[in-house]
Amino acid sequence: MERERKILAERERIYQGGPDHDKIKKIGKLFVRDRLRLYFDDEQPYYETGLFANATKEKLPADGVVTGTGKINDRLVFFMASDYTVKAGSIGKFHGEKILRIQEAAIRGRRPIVYMIDSSGGRIDEAGGYHVEKYSGGKIWYNHSMLSGRVPQIAVLYGPCFAGTAYMPVFSDFVIMVDKISGMAIASPRMVQMATGQQVDVEELGGATMHTTKSGSADFIAKSEEKAAELVKKLLSYLPDHFDGKLQEFPAKEPTRNPAEIDNIIPVEPNRAYDVRKLIESIVDGDSFLEVKANYAKELVTGFARLNGKTVGIVANQPLHKGGAIFPESSDKGAKFVWTCDAYNIPLLYLCDTPGFMVGTKVEQEGILRKGRNFIFASSAANVPKMCVIVRKAYGAGIYAMAGPAYEPDTTIALPSAEIAIMGPEAAVNAVYYNKIKAVADPEERAALVQKLREEYRASYDIIKLSGELVVDDLVVPSELRQELIRRYETFENKDFPLPAKKHSTILS
Repeated sequence: MERERKILAERERIYQGGPDHDKIKKIGKLFVRDRLRLYFDDEQPYYETGLFANATKEKLPADGVVTGTGKINDRLVFFMASDYTVKAGSIGKFHGEKILRIQEAAIRGRRPIVYMIDSSGGRIDEAGGYHVEKYSGGKIWYNHSMLSGRVPQIAVLYGPCFAGTAYMPVFSDFVIMVDKISGMAIASPRMVQMATGQQVDVEELGGATMHTTKSGSADFIAKSEEKAAELVKKLLSYLPDHFDGKLQEFPAKEPTRNPAEIDNIIPVEPNRAYDVRKLIESIVDGDSFLEVKANYAKELVTGFARLNGKTVGIVANQPLHKGGAIFPESSDKGAKFVWTCDAYNIPLLYLCDTPGFMVGTKVEQEGILRKGRNFIFASSAANVPKMCVIVRKAYGAGIYAMAGPAYEPDTTIALPSAEIAIMGPEAAVNAVYYNKIKAVADPEERAALVQKLREEYRASYDIIKLSGELVVDDLVVPSELRQELIRRYETFENKDFPLPAKKHSTILS
């Protein structure tokens, strides 16, 4: 009994965390064990492992990290959670080993892993070789790489994370940053000033707003710790336990918008803007759309939704921003989302309305060819059930990235508003008939000629004509689109479309 009492007393001491509780109260952050209560069904881990790490050192309870499993909506997940009260959550030898062990457990156990990161980085006073040894903290990112595509990895940031701890989130599938208190960067503001002379604060260098709007390194921004936990729970509901696992199904719900509204949502004029999210709301189950990277590269909308209770990943051009043209940033965004959906066998729905890839010096310098290639590659290699809907414009190579007919979608559906062409009528007429138009001196005659040529060009890609030539599989009226998609996804639930044998592509998306 005495032995048991001793262990129970020691356990209680460890549960209290480190000496820096006043610091987290001042910042406005939760103690790690209170944070865990936001996540788990029973407000505590299902089990905890490595609790007694560094037990002989009184000021390093659990060596500053809690690891184990927990139940979220009755689903088991692995987790690690930094304890900021212990040396600012820094990673020491046993701290790092605990993370490695829980990652390896996730590899074997084939369940999602959630990283709750609140760490200042490597522990400087333990600056021996532990961070580069074969089995050391430096192996964390190797394990991230092995986990990638095997089980979902979700990272939540609760504080400024620099160097190694900044790489943990970006190696994950999804990154959530808590507003105002979190940040991530290769080096801290102090190190940046020492190296470059630049004076910058955490928010400007790597705050939640910057990473969700400019770098694209974070997917979601949460206004509070409670909202971050809610986001994790919601996100997990769209993801399987592992790459070969089944997706959860939910009761079907009617769309937020009546599908009969679709024809009114899509303007008759091909260049007039509209919000594609209204179209999405007319197709998918009510209140089921979770937009990913909503504030980054807004000309492309990506996110998860349910169609008749079943998860789909949506990739949609957004005419409301930059006309829906595809830029380097949206190429990156689309490639990453498509690649992630394919890794976890999530069916894809493409809603195409784009004038194509952006042109010009700036985008060429930013790598539009290389990044656009990645988007096209991801859409080509994805062999999950995938449907392409030509909503309106499908000009140039934009339709390649959006899984057009040549990119092995299981069906290509066109709406009556669809236009498929190598380029829009204005550009095409100018490119082909420039000299002929310029030769007409009278302004009115010139305008009449341009109008005539545009109408002739437009007639060449009339969607009824293209449907008759089987350029698209089917021409569907907008009000029936939702039901058409439901039927077709059901048809391809058992899809088997193996890719040509090889070790791996040389293209990294």
